[in-house]
Amino acid sequence: MKSNYSRHFIVACICASAILGSKTAAAQSAAPCSLLTSAQVTAAVGVSVGAAQPIAGTGCSWTAPHMMVTVSLWDGSKWDQMKAPAPGMNRTAVSGLGDDAFYTTMGPASGKQFVTLSVKKGGTAYLLKVYGPPVADQMSMEKALAGDVLSHL
Repeated sequence: MKSNYSRHFIVACICASAILGSKTAAAQSAAPCSLLTSAQVTAAVGVSVGAAQPIAGTGCSWTAPHMMVTVSLWDGSKWDQMKAPAPGMNRTAVSGLGDDAFYTTMGPASGKQFVTLSVKKGGTAYLLKVYGPPVADQMSMEKALAGDVLSHL
């Protein structure tokens, strides 16, 4: 089962890279690490996180023992492609965030799962991910973080 999970994860990453590969100048010029403070991340996840660390110019991460939080910015013109069905991924609409939002859950229901929250606001898509806690906790944490991100826009 572990190799099946790994296979789904790899496929998901390849699909996401293919779909999201091109980033707009707007997404590249934004400062992802300025969208959330360490205090906001700590409040959302309930664990003290370290300082923000840039990820390849279009993302940012915060870490704590057994947990990592990331936010990435992508080209919002690819939104319909991001929402398209893909093997091993389930999409669930989320109301009340940005112009549109959805969760993507990956992994088998009976095994290790993880979830990502994608939010579109204007011409930018924001992808939020909390690694570590159970899926239900990930979802509520990601939604809180998305609210904090959107409050800066």
